[in-house]
Parts: sequence; C-alpha cells; structure tokens
Amino acid sequence: MKIAATYTFVFVVIVATIITTISLSQSPEKKIVGQWNELSWEYERVDIVNDTNNKEITDDVKKIIGQHLVIHEAETWKFLPNGKLVLKTGEKERLVDWKIKGRGHILQLKYDNDVVENYNLTELNNNVLVLNFDSEIQARGIAKLTFEKS
Repeated sequence: MKIAATYTFVFVVIVATIITTISLSQSPEKKIVGQWNELSWEYERVDIVNDTNNKEITDDVKKIIGQHLVIHEAETWKFLPNGKLVLKTGEKERLVDWKIKGRGHILQLKYDNDVVENYNLTELNNNVLVLNFDSEIQARGIAKLTFEKS
C-alpha cells in the first residue's frame, strides 16, 4: 500500500510541475509582440567545405539575396498583437500579416500580393530575436537575421 501511495504522490507532483511550467511560460505569439531593431545579417552556413566561420553579409549581397524578399530593407519590425507587422525603413512603412506556425518555430509573413515568406524562429527571448532563412542565391546557405527588442 505504501508503494502505491508513493507512486501516486510522485505522479501527482510530476503532473503538477508540468502544468505549472506550461501555464507560466509565455507563448511565442505574445513574446514576439513589440518593436525589434535589425542588428545584423550573417552567414550561418555556406556551401564551401573549409569555410565554417560566420561571415557578415555586406549591403550589396543583402540586396541581391533580398530581391525576392520584401523585408530585406526593413530596419525596424514592429509586431502588433492583432497579427499585423509594420516594417519600417526610415520614413517608409509597410504593413504585412504575421503568424507563428508549426510548434512555435516558424514565422510566416504574408504580403498583400499573396507572397508568403517563412523564417525559422531559432531564438526568441525578451531581448533577442533570431530568424534564419535558406538562401539559394549568392549566400548559398542559411542567412541569420538578428534583432534586438527596443
């Protein structure tokens, strides 16, 4: 009888811990809301076998990579809680739809012209947002976009 009570108690404690942890954690949809400033674009992985170092992407290469991406010019991203994202470069602003997909690891942006961009959400905390996208153009690998919350 003692063994059954002990196992039941341990089971209840584990379930209560899991429920408490889940209820206290903040969802990515809530954590991403706010204004984020672009810090850098970097190579995360390139096709060259001997080149394993991260390399910063120059502005010229960034423009080439971003020809098919609308956001490549955005310096500030402001995520609104209603699923809207304001992309701002200087005085120029653009409004797009956003949502978190998958298990909270994919950020999807949808533009007015039905263009859809998917980014891997590799890091999201109170101060840092890191997005990755697979570039088939000149970078030949995964580009890493890093943002800081303002």
